[in-house]
Amino acid sequence: MNPLSNIVVGLDLTTSSRGALGQASRIAARNDAVLHAIHAIEPSVVDEVLAFVGLGREQSWVAMRSRAREIAQRAAEEIGGEDAGRSAALATAACGQVDVEVGAPLDVLTRAVDAHQADLLVLGVSSPQRTGRGPGPVATACLRHVPTNVLLAREDHVGAYSSVVACTDFSETSFRAVEMAVRVARFDDAALRVVHIATPPSPDLDYSGDPLGLWPSQPIQFMESWNAYRASLGPRLVDFVKPLSAELSTIEFKLEISEHGHYGKGIAAYAREHGADLLVLGNQGRANLHYALVGSTAERVLAELPCSALVIKQVQASGPKGTRPSGDE
Repeated sequence: MNPLSNIVVGLDLTTSSRGALGQASRIAARNDAVLHAIHAIEPSVVDEVLAFVGLGREQSWVAMRSRAREIAQRAAEEIGGEDAGRSAALATAACGQVDVEVGAPLDVLTRAVDAHQADLLVLGVSSPQRTGRGPGPVATACLRHVPTNVLLAREDHVGAYSSVVACTDFSETSFRAVEMAVRVARFDDAALRVVHIATPPSPDLDYSGDPLGLWPSQPIQFMESWNAYRASLGPRLVDFVKPLSAELSTIEFKLEISEHGHYGKGIAAYAREHGADLLVLGNQGRANLHYALVGSTAERVLAELPCSALVIKQVQASGPKGTRPSGDE
């Protein structure tokens, strides 16, 4: 897998974006990547400042950009001082790329990802224990619409990851997620668990009487079929990761099948049970992780997620890197 070349980090100048800047600059340094820090100012904020201080638009805009850069610079220096593995100079240099734009955050971040052909977008998210909810509307919208991989960095995690969970549904996108998880585990000398969440059929289902027109006068033996399918998953997972055998041989890892009645909740429960500080998964695949994480259940599922999350986007069939995905995105 090629090293990262360009990373965009979104800064809203809150405590959660401090965590994002710390992770983004750490990852950029290890990959020798260029880091582009972006701060978006809502147009309504500019108008409010104009009305309050009585400055002209040009004066107000210059002052706001300057102030935003000062705050980001100070945050970078503080992060550099907190992380013994990095220097304040490195954090300051990374933050030298700060750009401040007026516009809706999703639009500003999408333009930045496109302009810099970014391999990764890093956003800070608050701890659910502090806010009572998962990522806010900007982070959720970026998961849906920004055409590159997205790291949601928890504000309460500093430095390297020690326990990484990769979730797979045996799709091509989830293989890329496992591949990235292996890379992160090697990068940070972390333990890795690769898991498939299996969702057994409900015992309340009854298709006797041939409602589907497939098995005339013959009930479907759900549990017998499920048990046979469940037994096949372990060997299938072993075969699935065989192309990564060389890389896996250099790290501590486990392959597991976990059962849960709800796919998204099962992901969060498994990450919590095993103390993961990073979850890596694809945003769309056979089990529809796109729906599980950023569809109508997004707030409920992500609010339960106990760690940072790296979401790997589906590779598009055509079009240059950086173009917006098609479909229901």
